[in-house]
Amino acid sequence: MNNPRIKADPLAVSESVLLDAGNAIRERNKEHGHTERSFKMIGELWSIYITHAYTSRDDLMLKPHDIAQMMSLVKIARAVYGYSLDNFIDGAGYTALAAMLTPSPQKSADIRPIITTTKSEAKDDTV
Repeated sequence: MNNPRIKADPLAVSESVLLDAGNAIRERNKEHGHTERSFKMIGELWSIYITHAYTSRDDLMLKPHDIAQMMSLVKIARAVYGYSLDNFIDGAGYTALAAMLTPSPQKSADIRPIITTTKSEAKDDTV
C-alpha cells in the first residue's frame, strides 16, 4: 500500500504521529515509572553535570562527549524510577561512546609533576 507516487495527506500523517506518541507514552510509563520525578532527577543531574563541566573547562559549549555522558545520566535516572534492561544496556553504550568521543588531555607546561620523597630523604633535608 505504500506507493511512493501517492503522497500521504499531511494531516493524516500528523494525526498518526500524535496517536503513536500517545500510545508510546502510555507504554513507556509502565517501563520507566513516574515521569515527572524521573524528569526532575534528569534535570538535576544535567544541571550539576553542566555546572561542573563549565567550571572545570571555563567553556559554555557542551562537547559531543558531554552529550553522551548526559544521555547516560538519563538512563541512570530512568533506572531509579522503573526497571528496563534497556536502561543498563543503553547506559553502558552511552558511556562507551563518551570514552570514544572524549579528547585526550593535552600535556601542559603549567602542570608540575608530583614530587614524592621518602622519610629518609626528608630527614636529610633538615640536617
